[in-house]
Amino acid sequence: MRQLFSSADSATIGLAQSRLEAAGISSEIRNEAVSQVMVGFPFVSELWILRDEDYEDARRLLSPELPNSK
Repeated sequence: MRQLFSSADSATIGLAQSRLEAAGISSEIRNEAVSQVMVGFPFVSELWILRDEDYEDARRLLSPELPNSK
């Protein structure tokens, strides 16, 4: 499992996860509930790729819009 990117904008994370799902790449959003409940704190949602072997495909698919890719 590898983190693809993080964002304070949950809509960006959700859209990215939808695009990955459409491409058959499993992912998980972390910290989404925390970032929505604790507004004003430095929590951001994270998008994680579940299978390491899908990481590069996910990165290529989303590369134009990744705010801080790893």
